[in-house]
Amino acid sequence: MATNNQTALHVPELETSRLLIRCLRMDDAAAMLEILSDEETVRYWGRPVMTELQQAQDYTRENLRWMEDGHCLYWGIEEKASGKMIGTCTLFKLDSTNRRGEIGYLLNRVYWHLGLMSEAMESVIAYAFTVLKLHRLEADTDPGNAASIRILEHFGFEREGLFRDRWLVNGVWCDSLMLGLVSNQG
Repeated sequence: MATNNQTALHVPELETSRLLIRCLRMDDAAAMLEILSDEETVRYWGRPVMTELQQAQDYTRENLRWMEDGHCLYWGIEEKASGKMIGTCTLFKLDSTNRRGEIGYLLNRVYWHLGLMSEAMESVIAYAFTVLKLHRLEADTDPGNAASIRILEHFGFEREGLFRDRWLVNGVWCDSLMLGLVSNQG
């Protein structure tokens, strides 16, 4: 992990029984638009719904730049059966000195409640702790996002604090629930 000096990080391909978790690509922009144009999917995301392909292309390009600059690892979650990019998972705010980072994820609503995000997160969390040797992962979620909290707690994340009025989302102040997971590997 080389984020303190802003060197690009290698984004490995991870594989599960149903998913290929691979580096985000520019040609994922159309699938990204499908995900980020759904009001229910982005309800707790903190940005307005996307309505045009150009917005998704700009967002994808911005994240690819962040990866090139060593700020994050950004995976596209691809369903093996269809070859379609159905979501994303990100490790960001990586701190090699303190061996910690933050995890984020999105999944196309069509694929909710199928266990796919759990499948993806299991691989990404294992990678963070075993390969990157992180000691701690953090997650910042809206306290009303019960599904996100449920998946985090499933993996052992613990609620550590509530930040009132932390994010201004579409003109409304929103709270933030911070959760943390400490590696049992030292």
